[in-house]
Amino acid sequence: MGKYLAIKMIPKGPIREIPKATTLFGAIANAVREIYGSDETEKFIREFSEKAKISSAFPYLGEEYFLPFPLNAEASLYEIFKGDISKIKEAREKPYIPLDAFEKAIRLQEFTVKDLPYKKVEIPKVSLDRVSQDSSIYFWDAVVFKENGGLYFLYDGPKDIFEKYIVPAMNFLGDHGIGGKRTWGYGLFVPEITEVYIDEPQGNAFVTLSPMYPRNENSLILWKVEKIGGWSWGRRKPKVPMVLEGSVIRDDPGKMIELDLGLPFKVYVNGKAFPVRTEAPGDAL
Repeated sequence: MGKYLAIKMIPKGPIREIPKATTLFGAIANAVREIYGSDETEKFIREFSEKAKISSAFPYLGEEYFLPFPLNAEASLYEIFKGDISKIKEAREKPYIPLDAFEKAIRLQEFTVKDLPYKKVEIPKVSLDRVSQDSSIYFWDAVVFKENGGLYFLYDGPKDIFEKYIVPAMNFLGDHGIGGKRTWGYGLFVPEITEVYIDEPQGNAFVTLSPMYPRNENSLILWKVEKIGGWSWGRRKPKVPMVLEGSVIRDDPGKMIELDLGLPFKVYVNGKAFPVRTEAPGDAL
């Protein structure tokens, strides 16, 4: 049974998008810099790199936690649902499944999916031409949650790193927002600390719950890749190919990526895996 600290982000309003572990780590590191200064930030990054890891953010509803669809189950859907096309189609439409379904999916057992506690909406906005004052309408994507719904992420590592850095950083981010359009009031939340238990099998492989940059590409079994970029202190970061959440890997912790963007300090991208044991299809090994 895997036991993890979970940080709920109880929303005060919409958020631009569900943040991955790369975004969460960058936001936490910047918050640590605001709270403690640059020397303590370097210490945090060094200790986090050696001892700790975080998952991406996933939705929750009340006390029900959702996790990403593991790719070993996706590859075995026909066998899991014994050819029931309606169940296979229903499962494929869900990027996240409840924790109890996840525990069955990583054992390649039949599971039940549920409606997700959020939806993506288009919020209309109006812009005015500075010269002609002509108006035009455009739409802004946002994620809104059901009542008692929100986001959470998992932490695994020493308690002193969690209490000294993660907790104050999340309190800071809750007041200042996370993700895009924070000045518009997006991404504000109330942090709440709890625990999540995952019943993991004695499997021969792992599902990562965070985007990862593998140390050894031969560690990949079933995977999806996305180039992840973004901005840091006004500088565009190069897009880095990352293995996405739900991918199945052999024992590989991933690694932090160090970037030189011409700033007075190095920029780090969190490419550490958050592994959960799983059963991999025999023909995939």
